[in-house]
Amino acid sequence: MYALLLCLCFFAVPAWAAAPTGLGEAALAVERKDYASAHAVLTPLAGSGNAEAQYVLGRLYAAGQGCPRDESRAAALFRKAAAQGDPSAQNSLGLFVLQGRGVAKNAAEAAQWFRKAADQGLAAAEYNLALLYAEGRGVAKEPQEAFAWQQRAANRGYAPAQYVVGWMHLRGQGTPPSETKALHWFQQAAGQGEARAQNELGGLHAQGLAVPQDYAKAEECYRQAADQGYAPAQYNLGVVYEEGLGRERDMEEALRWYRRAARGGDKDARAALALLDNPDGGKASGGNSAGKQDRALKKKSKQGASKKTAKTQAR
Repeated sequence: MYALLLCLCFFAVPAWAAAPTGLGEAALAVERKDYASAHAVLTPLAGSGNAEAQYVLGRLYAAGQGCPRDESRAAALFRKAAAQGDPSAQNSLGLFVLQGRGVAKNAAEAAQWFRKAADQGLAAAEYNLALLYAEGRGVAKEPQEAFAWQQRAANRGYAPAQYVVGWMHLRGQGTPPSETKALHWFQQAAGQGEARAQNELGGLHAQGLAVPQDYAKAEECYRQAADQGYAPAQYNLGVVYEEGLGRERDMEEALRWYRRAARGGDKDARAALALLDNPDGGKASGGNSAGKQDRALKKKSKQGASKKTAKTQAR
């Protein structure tokens, strides 16, 4: 159902503002991107057994911030903090174990760590655990269980899960199909800047699913995602310009968006460029070619999520 891709980003921990002096000092250093100072402060704290310091120091080693990148050391620090019950460390350790970063790859162990963090209410871990249930990695494949965990994370306002819940409603994966519910969750995620949801929302407007057909609104949604570099939305925007959906045709703009999408790896954009460059099958001028492109738009709008990556998440 989903391809899994590890995606770690460093997030400051809001609770640091009220933390002991050492952690507070490290938080300020991280905020000003003085990672070397943060590393120096966190190292003795982590050595003394402070779980939060171990977790954040692990993130520094994972990213190579203020120290040489060392995934083995990062994983070891995550494990120490995870053993003390730190949910963020449990989730991060699960990610490392899932991908075999600094430790042996073990999907079953990853699922166990995700569940420990999810049971503490960490939305990112609920999302990650759901992905494993969706694919049957480390756990039995159970679409209903995947949906249940994604729903929990979505209800906490977690945008990636809101997008996936919308996708599952649209596809009837683990839950009865409902375009209306898909629309709701895509709107929730899109409002938080989730590019995949913005693209899918554009597809609903383009096709008139759960909403009146509105190409202008579809273009607006596609553009929001395209401006974030999301290749499927860039392709869809190219189709809008090529076919003049709700606007005048503009082949120069269509080509510009197709090229951006193609550079981002979108196969449909590459195919569109090849078609336009073919002197025999050439530029769309209506009729059969326009119908082909309109079908391509609908296919991308409905199936973009299934073709693209659902990323496992770190808090």
